[in-house]
Amino acid sequence: MRNMHTNRRSPGPITSAATQRRLKPEPEPTVKKFIKIILLSTIIEKMMKVPARFVRFGPKLTDNVTLQTPVGFKRSIRIKRIGDEVWFEKGWSEFAEAHSLSDGHFLFFHYEGDSCFRVVIFDVSASEIEYPLDDNDDNREEVMDDDEQGFTGFESSDDDGEVVDMDELLKKKKKKPRVNIKSENVIILGKILVDDVEEIAMRSLEEEDLKKNLCKYVSDKDLCGS
Repeated sequence: MRNMHTNRRSPGPITSAATQRRLKPEPEPTVKKFIKIILLSTIIEKMMKVPARFVRFGPKLTDNVTLQTPVGFKRSIRIKRIGDEVWFEKGWSEFAEAHSLSDGHFLFFHYEGDSCFRVVIFDVSASEIEYPLDDNDDNREEVMDDDEQGFTGFESSDDDGEVVDMDELLKKKKKKPRVNIKSENVIILGKILVDDVEEIAMRSLEEEDLKKNLCKYVSDKDLCGS
């Protein structure tokens, strides 16, 4: 009796729903930038807290991140997690000391991917500091003037060319007397977060005046209602 052979195509690998979910790329974070003011407690604790809203809506941070200044100074920072809070811990105090950070300095953090933040630092006069070079880096970038770097503020995450001109913003806030404002601790400038608003120099403005002022520089529908 003749053997009958049937050609059956073997089924391909079955991908479970759980595997498909794992393979699905993570959505683009809605927040990639934040502003932090250095307080005395930040220096004493030798840690810096990442704004809660950035932790919630920003990129998922690994256990180690890299901070890099405009002149190529880099430091690896260990992340510490306390409940839902995220802190820059090991390596942060060395970064702060290298840049002589003190009470009142402004730091602008821009997440650029691969667990790396670009950091721009301003002193209490709202002037960008003179950055130290990295003694550990033999391939240091050449230091450029502000005009050569083209730094005019922090670009928004949108491709609409909107820029936060902090020089103009800070000039305006200095003209107002200091008042106490009762507001949330975080205000969004476009897609840039300002943390600890009551401690920041912008406390000189009433909340509504503050929003009007910010809307001159930032395009944000949620903030400006347009």
